[in-house]
Amino acid sequence: MLRTFNFQIIALLAIMFMAPVNAVTPSAQQIEQFKSMPKAQQEALARQMGIDLSDLNLSGGNNNGIEVQPESQVNRYVDDNEIAARLAEQSANKNKTKELKPFGYDLFDSSTATASFAPPTNLPVPADYILGPGDTIRVQLFGKVSEQHSLQVNNEGVIEVPDLGPMNAAGLSYNEFKQQLTQRYSEQVIGVTPNISMGELRTIQVYMVGEAYQPGAYTVSALSTITNALFSSGGINDVGSLRHIELKRAGKTVTEFDLYDLLVFGDTSKDMRLQQGDVIFIPIVKKLVSVDGEVRRPAIYEAKDNDTMASMLNIAGGLLPTAASKSLQVARSTASDGFEVKTVNMQDRTGRSLKLAAGDFINVPAAGNEFNNAVVVMGAYATPGLTQWRQGLMLSDLVNRNSLMGTTDVDYALIMRGAKFARQSDIIQFEPAKVLSGETDIELNAFDKVVFFNRFTPVDPEDIEKDKQVENTSSDANRTTRQQKQDTKYVNNIPMQSGANGQATSNTQNPQFENTLRDQSAGNNTRNNKGTKDDENKEDNKANFLQALDLASFTEKYLILEKTKYLSREELLAPIVERLQNESSQSSPMKLVEITGQVKFPGVYPVQKNANVRDLILAGGGLLESAYLQKAEISRTSLDSSNALRIEHIQIDLIDSMLGNSNIALQSKDTLNVLRTPDWHENKKVELVGEVVFPGVYQIKKGETLAQLIERAGGFTEEATVKAVVFTREELKERERENLDKSVENLRQQIASTNLSGSQNVKTIDYQEAKLILDELLQVEPVGRLVIDMPQIIAGNPTADLSLKDGDKLFVPNISSSVSVVGEVFVPSTHMFKYGKTLEQYIANSGGETDRADMGDVYIVKADGSVTIPETSFWFSSNETVLEPGDTIVVPRDVTNYERLGLWQTITQIAYQSAIALIAIGNL
Repeated sequence: MLRTFNFQIIALLAIMFMAPVNAVTPSAQQIEQFKSMPKAQQEALARQMGIDLSDLNLSGGNNNGIEVQPESQVNRYVDDNEIAARLAEQSANKNKTKELKPFGYDLFDSSTATASFAPPTNLPVPADYILGPGDTIRVQLFGKVSEQHSLQVNNEGVIEVPDLGPMNAAGLSYNEFKQQLTQRYSEQVIGVTPNISMGELRTIQVYMVGEAYQPGAYTVSALSTITNALFSSGGINDVGSLRHIELKRAGKTVTEFDLYDLLVFGDTSKDMRLQQGDVIFIPIVKKLVSVDGEVRRPAIYEAKDNDTMASMLNIAGGLLPTAASKSLQVARSTASDGFEVKTVNMQDRTGRSLKLAAGDFINVPAAGNEFNNAVVVMGAYATPGLTQWRQGLMLSDLVNRNSLMGTTDVDYALIMRGAKFARQSDIIQFEPAKVLSGETDIELNAFDKVVFFNRFTPVDPEDIEKDKQVENTSSDANRTTRQQKQDTKYVNNIPMQSGANGQATSNTQNPQFENTLRDQSAGNNTRNNKGTKDDENKEDNKANFLQALDLASFTEKYLILEKTKYLSREELLAPIVERLQNESSQSSPMKLVEITGQVKFPGVYPVQKNANVRDLILAGGGLLESAYLQKAEISRTSLDSSNALRIEHIQIDLIDSMLGNSNIALQSKDTLNVLRTPDWHENKKVELVGEVVFPGVYQIKKGETLAQLIERAGGFTEEATVKAVVFTREELKERERENLDKSVENLRQQIASTNLSGSQNVKTIDYQEAKLILDELLQVEPVGRLVIDMPQIIAGNPTADLSLKDGDKLFVPNISSSVSVVGEVFVPSTHMFKYGKTLEQYIANSGGETDRADMGDVYIVKADGSVTIPETSFWFSSNETVLEPGDTIVVPRDVTNYERLGLWQTITQIAYQSAIALIAIGNL
């Protein structure tokens, strides 16, 4: 035998060396002989032949892997919506069932089935694998003889083993045959040890019948199971059963396979291996149940005869924590009773064991999401949100030095109390400072809302970060035009109409109180003074947040209320005020009062029963320094016997009220007006700039005049041009801006009207050119100049003097001896003053007038801001017109060719005067 092996090796070598290296293609027999050679000889021969060892499939005898022949594979696209629509026809609730996903069918989609449920291709052969015709056994011998054989089971079930003869293999398990072959080698061949492994597996043919996606015969691996055959054939159609799959062998049912056991529970105990000729029968589905609502996997499921509510919900993944387990709904249709609904309690044994019927629709509703054992804390609190309520929970358990913030108002806080189904809320006002000291304590109830306020308007860190981001962007993108500001201002100033809602009007019985209430409940008091859309959006977002929060009372949204830390007093009160307003009726008046005047936070506030003036003052943040303590006024509205509105004014002493000596209890819709101390003035200041001995900012008293202030400042310096002083006032600046805006708007309308209705003899105006001019006029910065006669003021003339106001400014320039010419001249310029020089000479020195100049309307802006018009403006009579140093000659544009545009002159005059004043101020 050894001699034979050596001869085969020599013959193989001879054949290899006789042929060209790059043309050798070993036969199958040569490859088998090549496999039996040692590894070193294999590599040497491969190099000489120019072949790659990996191309020869030289897997050794120690390889326990098996090779699977190609199998049948059906590609399928699963449309869940189409299947659901068809299955919904069997449901008691067809519309809702159509929205559910049919469970299990998506696994048959080719993209899923091919990758996830394809049969294994290279794995150890099971010991109980039954051999049959077509299987290949690999035998590798070690010892005296080194050989490798690939032996195939023939059609008679026999394997021809070299040197041992035929052996029966069909019907034996792989392990049994392996033991028999090993035993025969040990008995018949001395000094040889066999290593036996599985080679190429045979394929078998099985039949898919019944409600298969594509019924027919399929070629599958001998290792395939029921599930492998199902996915290879495209699975089950939309009327086939996934839970009653039968495996038939030789006319008998071997097993019934439930695909849910695999998909839901991972159980493969009944997923049997297939044999040649097996039949997989898929019956029609007979019982479908739909599960929707608060379950982990809502879907359309197939139910077995013994399935109950408990087992079906278990298949659906179980109930979610939010499910109302005591009130499940089962919609059912029966032939005798028609449609009916059952309410099932899953905490009851009877409910869990309820048998399901075909077409049942199970709805698992959501339980109420309100926390029943909670108290909510919001506002200026370290950890705002829900906290557990227990019997005997006291306010002092929540209020301590660690829980309150440094900005918390310790003089005012609220408890809004109302049971779950209460129609009226009770207000309890308390002072956190007294709780900290142990002087006051209150027992809390479930559903109480405890609100703490800041001592001042807080700043949200998120808003600061957003503002920084806005500042880093281009300022041009955020800049609005003067006209847009004007439009916004006009819109914001439109008065709100009261009494639109008849019920609201009858409840409040006080239009002024109603307007304040509407503004505060909407959170708009501060918004109207903001002036920008960004601020309005912030206010709207906060208002929407609080309204949504109030509607979601004691739900999961109340768990963490960090945002409420940075809300103002007004914003925190807005939903409370709105709630109390909605709860009011004829029999239960609004528990709201208003405080105005000299308090830190005027507005509308909730009021507790028997609240007094001191409580309301604390709610308003306390008195300002300017408050008049000896007198305040309560305005009270009520209906007399004839249902007519009656207003009563009650005079009170604030000192007595704050000390608790006054027992006046507040009533619904009372308004407390805290008066201002007579002759109390804020820090009013006036600024002196320029040629003043002691320039600077001076604080003034009531009634102080300009002459008195100049005397305090040491008077003017020797370089001061007294006649050219510029006196500005803030209220005049705003008035000039309004007048200019209105004039420009009127001019826009006149230009449009002129172009539309003007005669042919009148020159039309180019609108685009005019628009540019008007836009430039809108950019003119008003000065707010008040023309004064400073020489007369200094001389002590009381009629020329004026009382000062906060924000006034006096600019005292040092003007050189010059005269300026501006307007429609070729070269607007400034010339040295020369006594006796006429208007036309100064204009000629500036290049003369242009074609658009209106020489008939030339005027002079004097150094003190007054305007002088020459009596004979065309000929410029020098005898009548006296020019002085610092004067400005203005040559306006001719508008006589245009209809009704005399307004040009007014606007131009305002623009020139503002420009001249600014130039004078800028030269200081």
